[in-house]
Amino acid sequence: MLRRLELLKELLLLIPLGKVTTYSSLASLLGTHPRAVGAMLARNEDLVVYPCHRVVMSDGRLGGYALGKEFKRRLLELEGVKFCGPERVCKESVVDLKELLS
Repeated sequence: MLRRLELLKELLLLIPLGKVTTYSSLASLLGTHPRAVGAMLARNEDLVVYPCHRVVMSDGRLGGYALGKEFKRRLLELEGVKFCGPERVCKESVVDLKELLS
């Protein structure tokens, strides 16, 4: 579990500014379930260092965040992430980390 957590932190650092990835994308790289990724992210104590706010659900919905969904949305907006509705990130702002790493 600790190895996955450390790898997850490194993967978070690869998400470009102005983009997000999905719990599913991270889970695929880590060989686990998207909910397990969510649980690991919920324990992120270094929100400034490891940008877990850049992870959203597969359908673009925000998902959770330690400081609340509104704060997560505002951070993403400040970083240039595009929204298609009040709680959905536009597909143009979503990256698949597998594609970035290949």
